[in-house]
Parts: sequence; structure tokens; C-alpha cells
Amino acid sequence: MATLDDEVHYDDPARHLVRRSALRLKLLDHSTTGAIVAVATSSLPEHVGGVRNWDYRYTWVRDAAFSTYVLRGIGLLSEADAFLRWTLTCAERDGKPSIMYTLVGGQPGEETEDPDSEGWSGSAPVPWGNGAAG
Repeated sequence: MATLDDEVHYDDPARHLVRRSALRLKLLDHSTTGAIVAVATSSLPEHVGGVRNWDYRYTWVRDAAFSTYVLRGIGLLSEADAFLRWTLTCAERDGKPSIMYTLVGGQPGEETEDPDSEGWSGSAPVPWGNGAAG
């Protein structure tokens, strides 16, 4: 079985840093669908303890395209190709591309706030969904 060291093709003094970054990108890759999630959590505050929190548990196509460019550049071709196939399938199915998708290719739900939960470092309210999809 190939390891990340076998797959990453990058020879430079900073190879260990590129490898660590590649590992993080792979952890955001949904291997079943090919989607690349922006962040693996919700409730990321604009300011710690602030009321403006965001749910980024979606694939933002533009941002994931940058990740795909990097994955392809360091030799992780299967992940890059899976994202491209998935994105094209979603756009073809919907008749047009969207700026973001859920990990299974749908649209995020309406943005709502959960007043009973706290986000990172007490930031509240916790949002679910993402109104930017519309």
C-alpha cells in the first residue's frame, strides 16, 4: 500500500512542510464523493467570542479548485481527479455550477442559528447551513 511519502512528489528543503500540508488537504477530502470540504467544523468566529460565526462544512468550489491545483502539483492525482469528476457531475445534474455544495453534492440548507450551543471559545450563536449558497 502506498503511503503519503510515496505519493507526494516534491523535492525541496521544505518537503516535510509540504507533506504536512498535503496531509491536511487529504483530511479535508471526502474519499467517497471526491468533495473537498473547506473546514471540518462549523462555528468559526470572525472574532473569538464574537456573534458572527460561519458554517464552512461545505465544498466551496473556488477554494477547493485551489486545493486541487496543489494536490495535482505534488502528485496526488487521484484526489484531484475525483474532485473534478464530482464537481462536473454536480454541475451537469443541476444544469449549472454552484458556488458551494454539501459533501454529497446537494445544496446547503437555510442558514439558522442555534442559540443553545456555543462555538469555539464561547462564540455564539452557532450557525447551521450557509446563506451564501443562494
